[in-house]
Amino acid sequence: MSSYYKPYRNHGCRLTEDLQYKGYRALMLENDLLQVMLLLDRGGEPVRWLHKPTDTDLIWHTRTGLLPAHGLYPDYQMTYLGGWQEMLPEVSRTHEYRGTTVHRGETSITPWDYALVREDEDELRVRLTNRLRSLPLKVEKTFIMRRGETTVRLEETVYNESQVPMEFNWGHHLAYGAPFLSERSRIAFRPGLAVTNMESGERSAWPAMPGMAGPIDLSVMAAPGTPRPLLAVECPEGEYRLTAGNGSGLSLAVRWDAAVWPYVWYWQNFAADPDAPFFGCEYNIGLEPFNVPSKWTLAEAAERGAALQLGPSGSLAAWLEFELSEEGNEDEA
Repeated sequence: MSSYYKPYRNHGCRLTEDLQYKGYRALMLENDLLQVMLLLDRGGEPVRWLHKPTDTDLIWHTRTGLLPAHGLYPDYQMTYLGGWQEMLPEVSRTHEYRGTTVHRGETSITPWDYALVREDEDELRVRLTNRLRSLPLKVEKTFIMRRGETTVRLEETVYNESQVPMEFNWGHHLAYGAPFLSERSRIAFRPGLAVTNMESGERSAWPAMPGMAGPIDLSVMAAPGTPRPLLAVECPEGEYRLTAGNGSGLSLAVRWDAAVWPYVWYWQNFAADPDAPFFGCEYNIGLEPFNVPSKWTLAEAAERGAALQLGPSGSLAAWLEFELSEEGNEDEA
């Protein structure tokens, strides 16, 4: 029988290929507890991360949501739909570097190829690949899902395909909002981690807000309309937990390779930004593992010795995990 007619099943781990979702090529990864939809034509990013037992989707979408690609709006900011994106080789601002334009989040808006590594009832492995256009870098990430587990693991490698040294910034722009996040959500880092206000340079110990005379607990969500600065949390153990607070009883543990991504950018967008692109409409946060403190560009990071570096034909591996757990009555948390 031709391999084109792949047999389908509705149990265990499985991959559904050849999908189109709102005009984008898509993949569906599933086991008995999770359903994850990835957009191949748009960074390989998830537009659905569904916990089946509670029918809870972790992916927050902005008011505009996923729009068709358009030539007038090709950049990351103008096509931002919420959710989770891979950011490489620039995480802060599009600018000129080494004679080329390094775009913020190039890998998040360009197409990825994929290959099925393993698919059986017990385990699914799908490898996505993106070859950058701005710099001679290639990134591969493998999604790993196992039967009966709510953990999804990403194993990634960046390759320098040139014969000269290459620098880059890298990380994951993980943003949370409704339906998973609510005003009752809670954030758990290890107490005492250093937190820096990137606007003022002031520092404090988690969960205190830097530079505030009175106590403000950063682990608690702010009321709508509360302006807050962008913060950087130094997180050497590479883990945080976010409790939903929406009645689902769910919490999400995110773990990662802190040797590569030692900082978490804490974006606090509590429906207080009156200007583009949100206009006071969005209540969300971001907890984003990156290799540099908030808003350092690749040029700045390279000058300060903080950019990731690869020698000729070199490579760098890292990993990231998402684990969902049901914690019961959130009123008791």
